[in-house]
Amino acid sequence: MKFLVYSEVNAQTIASSMGQSEYSYYFVLKEFLPVLRALGEVCIVKDPQAEADALYREATAAGEQCVLLAFTPPHKTPLGLRCPTIPVLAWEFDTIPNEHWLKDRKQDWRYALGRCRRAITHSGMTLEAIRREMGLDYPVISVPAPVWDRYEALRARLGQERRASVAMEMAACVVFDSQDPEHERFWPDWSEITASVAEVRGDNRQQNESAGLPEYREQSLLRITYRYAVEWYRQVGRQLLSGEMTLRPSVIDAQLRAFNEQPLPCPELWKPRPHRLELSGVVFTSMFNPGDGRKNWSDMLTAFCTAFRDSSDATLVFKLGSKDFERDMHEMMVCMARMPRFACRVVLLHGFLEGEVFESLIEASHFVVNASYGEGQCLPLMEFLSCGRPAVAPRNSAMLDYMDESVGFVVDGWADPAVWPHDPREAYRGLRQQVDWKSLIQAYRDAYRCVREMPERYAELSTNAVARMQGHCSRRVAEAALRSFLIEDWKSC
Repeated sequence: MKFLVYSEVNAQTIASSMGQSEYSYYFVLKEFLPVLRALGEVCIVKDPQAEADALYREATAAGEQCVLLAFTPPHKTPLGLRCPTIPVLAWEFDTIPNEHWLKDRKQDWRYALGRCRRAITHSGMTLEAIRREMGLDYPVISVPAPVWDRYEALRARLGQERRASVAMEMAACVVFDSQDPEHERFWPDWSEITASVAEVRGDNRQQNESAGLPEYREQSLLRITYRYAVEWYRQVGRQLLSGEMTLRPSVIDAQLRAFNEQPLPCPELWKPRPHRLELSGVVFTSMFNPGDGRKNWSDMLTAFCTAFRDSSDATLVFKLGSKDFERDMHEMMVCMARMPRFACRVVLLHGFLEGEVFESLIEASHFVVNASYGEGQCLPLMEFLSCGRPAVAPRNSAMLDYMDESVGFVVDGWADPAVWPHDPREAYRGLRQQVDWKSLIQAYRDAYRCVREMPERYAELSTNAVARMQGHCSRRVAEAALRSFLIEDWKSC
């Protein structure tokens, strides 16, 4: 059988498309290539409208079956081709788009799925959502991206004694490290208010002692209050007091737009350069695109800094994939600056990691972290679990298929109304899963304690994770499912 494969983003455009809508489809396509090559001949096409039908005619003339696998959401799947076309799609909601907008029928996924007559997805939840709309007899299967086999050599290496620290040598990246003395100058300068804080603290200490309130609570509340007050004065209050800003919404919106368009401070921080990053202690890692609102980085960050505000050996690494990484990292730094002082370490990392460097990040990590509102499958979570790195994550959407207490620490949550991300009407048509912030804090702490106090339990979670992912996303599993769906069932049609 001949497989034509297509994604909107390809090898030539991926570098300039990082963080854009649907860019991850290219990585999914790459993971399927070894399996498809084991089943037949593979041809990557850049323009299906111009290439697919000619290749289809050649194949059929030679007596060979041919199909186009479009790694795209249904509303972007090429239609009207003579070559049979199957969308390979990821989706994170409990409902699929079943209505159209802007006079575009393809926005109703039932139309595109009906034209294609079969589909491949990556999770049980999405499979059931398609069947609810298309009928129980609609040909659709769930095949997660087969990432497990790619880490066989790394698993063998990680099975040896764990190193106390791991160093990553990166050729060109941007790094912010909350414990790096060189980065202290990027944090807000609180020296201007130290005297005022001391004066008020002295007054409040006497009042709290007379009222029986503990001093640490007063200090924490005061620290938060002053940080918010100073930040508000810098961004809004100074202009209000000088008469340069009024409270009219239109003026405030204009001021906010102007603030967002201003050049970022410390331009030298945002220039990629060679960097050596050493990770030790208990390391939690999350890989995501900050521009993707599902990823919920603010909960991951604030819960971590709250859970480990007194633990200098706890580290959170945010490996970012974003085209506008400067603004994303700056927003995260502002978020940290507004929090009470914390002893734990936070590392923000932007840069393309490949080969041994990426494997070093996995090796250094004790846990992979996810706090998403929903996932189509979540390749980073699957990759780290495949390497025996347990997870701190919720059990929702695609993660229902492989995440539970046997492979990590589950974060609680609840259903929340949501909009489909490409719907310009922003109409509530589905559900997302809100994360319980307190549960996330507890999961962080339980995971940390597992490493420090229960090494046998950690080893059990690691072993379970490898076994779970072998049965979920190995090439053997994917090949068996695709052989039945694309070759044996095709012959019987």
